[in-house]
Amino acid sequence: MILPWKKNDNDKPSFVPSPEKARMFSERAEKAQSQSSYDVALFYFANAVKCDPQHIPIHEAMYACAKLHVVGGGKPATAAEIKPLDGPLPIDRLAIAELHWMRDLNNVDRALDMLTAAVKADQIPFGAWAGPKVFNLLSVSFRDKPNKKMLLRAKNLFVEVNSWEEAKLCIEKALEIDPSDIQLDREFKQILANRAIVASGFDRADGGTGNFRENVRDLDKQRAMEEADALTGSAGSEDRNLARTKAEYDANPTVPDNIQKYCTSLRRMGTPEHEAIAYRTFLAAYEALKEYRFRMAAGDIKLMRAMRQLNAAEEAAKASPADATAQANVARVRKAVLDLQAAEYRERAINYPTDRSIKSELGRILFELGQYEDAMGCLQIAKEEPKMRVAAAHMLGRCFAVSGWHAEAIGEFKDALGALDATQTDREQHIKYDLMLSLIELARSEKSGQHARDAADICSSILRKDISYRDIRQRRKDLDELVKELG
Repeated sequence: MILPWKKNDNDKPSFVPSPEKARMFSERAEKAQSQSSYDVALFYFANAVKCDPQHIPIHEAMYACAKLHVVGGGKPATAAEIKPLDGPLPIDRLAIAELHWMRDLNNVDRALDMLTAAVKADQIPFGAWAGPKVFNLLSVSFRDKPNKKMLLRAKNLFVEVNSWEEAKLCIEKALEIDPSDIQLDREFKQILANRAIVASGFDRADGGTGNFRENVRDLDKQRAMEEADALTGSAGSEDRNLARTKAEYDANPTVPDNIQKYCTSLRRMGTPEHEAIAYRTFLAAYEALKEYRFRMAAGDIKLMRAMRQLNAAEEAAKASPADATAQANVARVRKAVLDLQAAEYRERAINYPTDRSIKSELGRILFELGQYEDAMGCLQIAKEEPKMRVAAAHMLGRCFAVSGWHAEAIGEFKDALGALDATQTDREQHIKYDLMLSLIELARSEKSGQHARDAADICSSILRKDISYRDIRQRRKDLDELVKELG
């Protein structure tokens, strides 16, 4: 563990910057990034932050790597991956919060947690640098459903890090939600005044000798740059992003970063024509560079197209429930999509044999295809990964259950329930229901009153939580009869 701190006279640790160590970690991060190991690179960047948090280029490099991580399908950080960064200082907590956000770049809560950590660590310049990026994420998130409480939380953080423009925009959005908030309106006027002071340069050490109009233009230019560079994009920026990334790609078409950015811009355009160009560009990159991630990105586009065809078939069938042809078409398209997914994920499993998330998805697909034994093998491997244990154990239990091995299914369902944490409570009812079904089957096959009573207890807990869940009311009546029958 890296501990860039020493104890002071009161035996309390105090932070000691170490630019040399930060440079060393940054070099390791850049090397990992060049090998497309973005999660490793982000971890090294976080260590660099621990050593020299005031050096903004470290954060800039980390953010650039984070965008590659997320567009490449990267996963959020696990507790085990974060733990080595732990330490006693606010700087340690900032590094942890920043890594959490960078590994999950479109997560608003993670972004606000990171700003909170920046304030507590007294890293105001970093917070001001991050402010426009966080607001861009916030504005996209609230495009359909604004949340006043979160907007006010963000506003307070923007004020703390002197991001007055972002604080103003938050209040504007909050006032749209609740125009009657008089206190908020007063605060808005105060923030406008503070923003004017910052824009004019009157808060600077030179007494504000800069030109007001030039400073405002600089702010507007910075805002435009943030919009163009933003991962989530915003209305009207897609064309500019596409033109910029295409120019970079045309100048250097074998640079992986240029390929990824150009294809991401193409896909954001949202048209079949742009999507087709992205597909061909990814395949050409794979042929030229032999980097499988580009082949996988092309596969993602192909799978997404197939899913759109399935959704269209399902909508048509829903609109005409009596049309036998439409219903048959859904079954045919669903089978074709599953076959395509299975072929794609089998190839990915060969190329990334240690990636258990691929094994988990392949197991789910094979289960849907009825290839239960092959699915079991994939899911048993995926279950070894802590963050996939619940989903993999649940699916594995379903494989055993549909194969008639209910004792094994019960064991897997109980393992899944035992591994649930606060972030996975939405799975609990589904797992309990499947556990109840296996207990019922085992009770009938073994003439076991105990299994029937256990099933009834689970049924009761589901009923108490959600009486409308599936056919739970009828199951409760049937279990009463089964318990009586088996004594």
